[in-house]
Amino acid sequence: MPVGLHRSGTLTSIRGHNMNNGSNLIIGLDVGTTKICTVVAEIDRATRSVRVIGMGHAPSRGLRKGVVVNMDGAVESIVKSIEDAEKMANVEIHSVFAGITGGHIKSFNSRGVAAVGERGEITEKDVERAIAAARAVSLPADREILHTIPQEFTIDGQNGIKEPTGMAGVRLEAEAHIITGAITATQNIIKSINRAGFEVEDIVLESLASSIAVLSEDEKNSGVILIDIGGGTTDVVVFHRGSINQSHVLAVGGDHVTNDVSIALRVPITLAEEIKKAHGSAMEDRVDPEEEIEIPTGADRLPARYSRRELARVIELRMAEILSLVRRHVDRSGVRRFLGSGVVLTGGACLTEGTVELAQKIFNLPVRIGKPTGISGIAEALDSPLYATGAGLAQYGYRSRMEGKTSRFKGTSRIAGIVDRVRQWLTSRF
Repeated sequence: MPVGLHRSGTLTSIRGHNMNNGSNLIIGLDVGTTKICTVVAEIDRATRSVRVIGMGHAPSRGLRKGVVVNMDGAVESIVKSIEDAEKMANVEIHSVFAGITGGHIKSFNSRGVAAVGERGEITEKDVERAIAAARAVSLPADREILHTIPQEFTIDGQNGIKEPTGMAGVRLEAEAHIITGAITATQNIIKSINRAGFEVEDIVLESLASSIAVLSEDEKNSGVILIDIGGGTTDVVVFHRGSINQSHVLAVGGDHVTNDVSIALRVPITLAEEIKKAHGSAMEDRVDPEEEIEIPTGADRLPARYSRRELARVIELRMAEILSLVRRHVDRSGVRRFLGSGVVLTGGACLTEGTVELAQKIFNLPVRIGKPTGISGIAEALDSPLYATGAGLAQYGYRSRMEGKTSRFKGTSRIAGIVDRVRQWLTSRF
């Protein structure tokens, strides 16, 4: 039987001929602080739709607040997550659309101007020149632009135009939302994925991916805040009149809640996480004051008892702090009063009981939990906000493929990564 090089550095038989065609596969890789999540989607070209056919996840090692701090640990987690997804979907994965987050992410709005050609009719090239002018901003040497997202256009003083191509005018102005990141943080994610043996088709801001998966066009048009509360970060995107108005990444998330529970109950982090999930609430006044929970204390001692309401108080204080930080960021722009669709929560931390009610109290807006839509397939991936980013990355990848966009990152680095892994295996064997 022929053999091929496995990404983990071992030798394995090549999979059979029933493997799906790689050109129809789109892989979303959510590189989170607490988990690495892989979503395998298949393009149905007849119906121009996307279907989830496999998932994989692994505890995240080597990342802190969305940033790689130990590459070996990150590589191990990426390999485990993707291999699990390969087994479920019975496919071989070669490249991924990877998410990025972290406190290094910064964004701002920019304006660019372009003169329309002699014919006075705006062409695609005129639009591209106006967007390029908005993108032509001075950045520190250690930063790069990740996304340039057009918001709206102005033609000869008339603003609010979404599609200027074909219209008459002399002066075209473009307003765009620019998202930047630290070059080293981006490179370390790419290197980790390459060392795991995979290519990177694109790097996508995780909150942007989540917004594709969980927000409707009506919500974007009427105004909405998407809050993705992950383990190490809270990612925020605000839509106003159909376009991204602002985006933020706060270096605080569900892990901070777990740490608070660990300190209050004097238990290890892993046990604190279990207690938070099983008994936690983000609204103290919704919990019966007489209700108690049992906390394991060791093999030779009886379980301790703790007030569930006291636990809720600890959780509510930290969750209220996170949501209040988001509100302060949003309030600075003055758009909160125009957000007709309120707040959409996603990410694992929003599953804590009472989080929706707490967000309603803080924002004084309608709040709902966001789950992936516009994509079919495995129910587990579609019924939980945990997979919103992974599903959104797959949908982003589908749009990129349909628009014929070329990868910014694919190259020979994946081969180098495989060679590096095989060299390590050979060294350990001989």
